[in-house]
Amino acid sequence: MRSPSSSGTGRSVRRQSDIVIRPDGTVSISFLWSDLADGLGVSAPAQVGGCGFGEAPPAPVEFPMEEYRVCRLCPKGCGFDRVSQAQPRCGDYQLRVATAGLTLGDEPEIRGTRGSGAIMLSGCPLRCPSCHNPEMVAEGVPYSLEAFVELAEGLAAEGAHNLQLLSPTVHLPALRVALALLRARGFPIPIALKSSGYESVSELRALEGLVDLYIPDLKFGPESDRAARAGMPLLGDRSYFETARAAIAEMIHQVGPLVLDPAGLAVRGVLVRHVRAPLPATEREAILAYLDSLPAGVGRSILDNFVEFED
Repeated sequence: MRSPSSSGTGRSVRRQSDIVIRPDGTVSISFLWSDLADGLGVSAPAQVGGCGFGEAPPAPVEFPMEEYRVCRLCPKGCGFDRVSQAQPRCGDYQLRVATAGLTLGDEPEIRGTRGSGAIMLSGCPLRCPSCHNPEMVAEGVPYSLEAFVELAEGLAAEGAHNLQLLSPTVHLPALRVALALLRARGFPIPIALKSSGYESVSELRALEGLVDLYIPDLKFGPESDRAARAGMPLLGDRSYFETARAAIAEMIHQVGPLVLDPAGLAVRGVLVRHVRAPLPATEREAILAYLDSLPAGVGRSILDNFVEFED
């Protein structure tokens, strides 16, 4: 099937391989399908294409450019003009997709039996040494809003239990429009945002009613050296830990505790993930104490599969 692109170059987004991180810390796959085909002799699946649930393809819509001219989409609020040039970490204003496909590498409540429909977007305000997909974050194919809607609908048509948008932070204005289009067209599966937890509360508020599931990471504790290495400020209420707590509180306010259907699949709510890293004891204790303090019913996933890829 066709994978739509608005770049005019004929390029298609690369199909995502499954990423499975086992409890013992081993990573079974974190490559693109082309790499697997060359190295392991496996065949790449058909690319994702459009399959509209509305009566007609989405009509052209105006791209929301203005918020990218003085970008304050993440808590850093740097004000970079991403329309005039690409920001080194976050990229330009275009909605860029790195990979897309069905994945079985998530929690059982997310992956189910058929997988989550994952769309990994390019660009991130952080540079975490433990990032499993730096090549995917750094690159991507530009998509029009209409093409993005078709991509999402194609994943739903393939049988995805939900649509999972990874690394959404630097694309939130475009995603608001795209998600509203999906809602208007009767999108049939839950929509999940999976992020670093480093989010602006005001930007999250603008998503209310458009997101069913939030899956934030809680990466670091207070005044974390690792947060500093990822490129985050450390002082006062601008620290990663306090910023992530405020963001998660807003997510819980919007969608509440985790709600499962009779098959055990998440349909709404918040699932907070934490991958145990080699943190100082006080930092680790602060994270676990915070997770224990979350309201009843909010999902918690604590994993022992930390892998660091660079110093």
